[in-house]
Amino acid sequence: MRKNSWIIALCVLLAISCTQANNGEQKDETAVDSLEMARQDSIQKAEAEAKLNEEREAAEQQKREEESEQFCKNFSIENLLDLLEHYSEAQIVQNGGLTFIYKYEEESTDGDAGYEKIVYGRDIEKGDKKDIGYDLKRNSGHACYYEINLDTSTNPYLYFANKDDADGFFDRVTNHKPFEYEGKTYYINNNNGVLYIDTKYDEDSYETHYCLYPTELEEGFYKIKIGVWM
Repeated sequence: MRKNSWIIALCVLLAISCTQANNGEQKDETAVDSLEMARQDSIQKAEAEAKLNEEREAAEQQKREEESEQFCKNFSIENLLDLLEHYSEAQIVQNGGLTFIYKYEEESTDGDAGYEKIVYGRDIEKGDKKDIGYDLKRNSGHACYYEINLDTSTNPYLYFANKDDADGFFDRVTNHKPFEYEGKTYYINNNNGVLYIDTKYDEDSYETHYCLYPTELEEGFYKIKIGVWM
């Protein structure tokens, strides 16, 4: 009888131990499951936030593209004259929608005129330093900028990232009627594809102030070279 009691007690102890072991394993599995659920939840939240950021950035980029495209469509010969006549007066230029990007200067070492480069742009960012000036990075497909180089002569250029924007501006100037700018009447005269920006010298002749050359591709931008008549 005592032997049977001992066997029963041993079985009870073994059952209790197994139960405790199973409970411990279940607790460990529950803890692991909880950690895995927390990890998956964290991953899902991070992915959702990343997707939201991507969508926000895409929307902002789309808005920038649309606004820049509209700016290029509205860029006028008057805006260009602001750049040509007032390149050293940032406030006047920036009122037209372009932002001052940088000014680069070199002093003369041989008694001649020094060198100066001034750049205004839209959706344009100043990059790394070059031998003369800085690299320019575009922030949209409709970026544009104006550059003027000053030494013994004056050499301005207008650059568009999009060919349609460049051609559209050139076409608008080509078909522009006489217009008033700062008290003078200007005329656009087309001579073999070169656009002369003139005022009348007398009844039968004109005085040229600037001329625009047809668009050409240069380092990923569509350039309009501007001649300055002194």
